[in-house]
Amino acid sequence: MDFRQLEYFRAVVEAGSVSQAAKNLGMTQPPVSHAIAKLERELGVRLLERTAKGVHPTQAGLHLLATGERLIADRNRVVETLRLMGEGAVGDLHLGVEPMVINELIADVLAEFLEQAPGARVSLADVTPDVIVQRILAGELDLGCIPFGPHKFAGFVADGCDWRPILDIPIKLAVPRYRAAESHPDGRGWGRWILPARIPAFSGMPDAAEKALAGDPSFGVLEVSTPQTALAFVAAGLGVAPVTERIAGRSDSVALLDPPSWLPPMQATLLWKRGSEVTPLMRRWIEATRTIAEHRRAIAP
Repeated sequence: MDFRQLEYFRAVVEAGSVSQAAKNLGMTQPPVSHAIAKLERELGVRLLERTAKGVHPTQAGLHLLATGERLIADRNRVVETLRLMGEGAVGDLHLGVEPMVINELIADVLAEFLEQAPGARVSLADVTPDVIVQRILAGELDLGCIPFGPHKFAGFVADGCDWRPILDIPIKLAVPRYRAAESHPDGRGWGRWILPARIPAFSGMPDAAEKALAGDPSFGVLEVSTPQTALAFVAAGLGVAPVTERIAGRSDSVALLDPPSWLPPMQATLLWKRGSEVTPLMRRWIEATRTIAEHRRAIAP
């Protein structure tokens, strides 16, 4: 038994005759009659009562009609779902995103993505870049977005992931407002720097600061987990910190200055497991990310 036979049988019952069903289907009568006869032979039961006035379903035929309607409806739902999945309009997407990148980029990408694919289910984990890579390589995440360019990847990250650089995110130096007028060429003399914890998988701000300020006797480091935490410490006068304008917002206690030249913009980069399937839903997310990044570049001062 196949769906074509079920559809022919339903058409015959609805029309009350094989000939009329064939016309409704845009066919000749013999193929429809043959299909119904073959279905009855396969099932070993008579499905239609044939009279001079037409055909009527037997009790077995009524049962098949009710069951067949559900089967056909289920088939149509499956076909439609698969079609939408092929278009990247529905399905599950598991993302890992570093918190700073959420503020700078991903919140807008998510809005764009869900506008295009409202039937998609997005699961977003806001975790550190090293955890994102671990979960990508383990197959637990479809995509990740981190604030590091490929040139800062450790070898195992470059070997295990494919990537696409998305957007440069400018950095500002947050300092206590009462120190905003101070001049510190190349970032020297600020004293304590409040920096994200070092991540072995990536070369980041701690590495750049230690290299650039190695000869600065005032230099010290307070490690924090997020830039938001760093801002609270800057406001308390505990040091200075690299941040972004979006994260910093407006504060009466914090001023934002141009960073030293050795502190370049962050590079938001998409990652996914090398050799894994890039599904239509993943492609839609990548495209939404590219669209938002292009818009940001177009309006950048």
